[in-house]
Amino acid sequence: MLVLTACVHRVMHPLVLAPVTLLQRSGLNPRPATVVHFLLLLIVVVLCFFLAPAAVFSVVEVSWTFLDGIYFCFISLCTIGLGDFVPAARPGQQYRALYQVAVMVYLFLGLMVMYLLLRTFHKMADVHGLTTLLQLPRCEESVLEDTEPIVNNDPTPPRLKDKAASKPLDPASQPSYNSINKG
Repeated sequence: MLVLTACVHRVMHPLVLAPVTLLQRSGLNPRPATVVHFLLLLIVVVLCFFLAPAAVFSVVEVSWTFLDGIYFCFISLCTIGLGDFVPAARPGQQYRALYQVAVMVYLFLGLMVMYLLLRTFHKMADVHGLTTLLQLPRCEESVLEDTEPIVNNDPTPPRLKDKAASKPLDPASQPSYNSINKG
């Protein structure tokens, strides 16, 4: 979940904030701009992560219909995962290992896009004032929190202000497992 959140946080600016800003610069107000962007993103997600993979699954999996493929995509990407449809479960399937890796990559990207869609909806609810109506927590306003570097590139090492902090610790002064009362 941490990797998924980090990936969505990284693509949030180029896929959500930049297009909404572009729509606002073209003359749309913030509310219609967020709605237009959300609807476009929703259409792309449905086409690329539900309909296209369902068509591929209906061709590759012999016993699956197109509706079975849509069902698998929906159940998997909504993290319900009932397990009644499992891709690459047929023994002797050609390129089975490669197919399983491709399905795993699809599921990871699909989960990432679904989380991105939810975050976009949450930001749209913030713009429209629906977070107070639905009693949701506000979405983070600070998108620029990653601008501060983690590692400082300053070549001079930091100066120690306290001389005691620079002395090595005495092992006898620290508690150890032997000092625990066993009684």
